[in-house]
Amino acid sequence: MSDDPRPVGDALARISRELGTPEPSQLERIRDSWAELVGDALAAHSTPLHLRDGVLRITVDDPAWAGQFRYLSDGLVAELAIRVPNAAITDISVGSSRETGGLAGGADGGGSRS
Repeated sequence: MSDDPRPVGDALARISRELGTPEPSQLERIRDSWAELVGDALAAHSTPLHLRDGVLRITVDDPAWAGQFRYLSDGLVAELAIRVPNAAITDISVGSSRETGGLAGGADGGGSRS
């Protein structure tokens, strides 16, 4: 192994691959087309948080919206496979921000998994 300096981005990309997370651009593509994927009403109450090991984690602002994602899960996974094939999404995990304290904060705990 060489002692030559390497770009930090290369190291971060390697660690990301080892952890099973996709390139940031995959999640950004999902976020950018979120309203188109799930519809305006559902998009207004949900946020794609992260993508890890083929599971897209979504948080909703009320547990009632989690039920909508459970209902739409198979179709959404199929549509994501077409639009973002490199993300390799195989499942959707949904948590409610009411249970976890806000859309952006702590959404890995609790919630529903579909």
